Amino acid sequence: MELTRLVKECKCTILESRMTELEDDFAAHMMVEANWNHIVRLEDSLEAFGNRYPLKIQHLRGRETPKNEEEQAALPYAVDIVAGDQLENIHELAEFFFNRDIRVIDVSTSRYPAPFSASPLFLAHLIVIIPSQLKIVSLRDDFLEFCDQQNLDAILEPIKR
Repeated sequence: MELTRLVKECKCTILESRMTELEDDFAAHMMVEANWNHIVRLEDSLEAFGNRYPLKIQHLRGRETPKNEEEQAALPYAVDIVAGDQLENIHELAEFFFNRDIRVIDVSTSRYPAPFSASPLFLAHLIVIIPSQLKIVSLRDDFLEFCDQQNLDAILEPIKR
């Protein structure tokens, strides 16, 4: 909460963020926007913020690049996977998308014990960008066949904007 307050106090806007707690650690990625003097103020404030707490803070300056027509026409899809605790599943899944020129832009995974049996289950949530020229029906068929071969329970669905 203090981090988002700091961004607001520096008159910056959070465009996108990912924040998560992993055991005793907390990680955050944020894309912020502001005019140059507010960005400089935020960078200085982040340095002081990092000195007050046991934090490792990195910041990068970027610039927005306009998307080409092909990127604008690409389709964002969500992929949700539930499987037995098989560590190779995430690699096989990434390879499936890579071989079809589908960009994976976000991945989150976790494990938990199944209800009643307590056997380990693997969960994955991905956001992928599907090129517009790819036939969704064919992709969905290939994906379902892949999931059957890997013994994965999965859903591939468009992200509602």
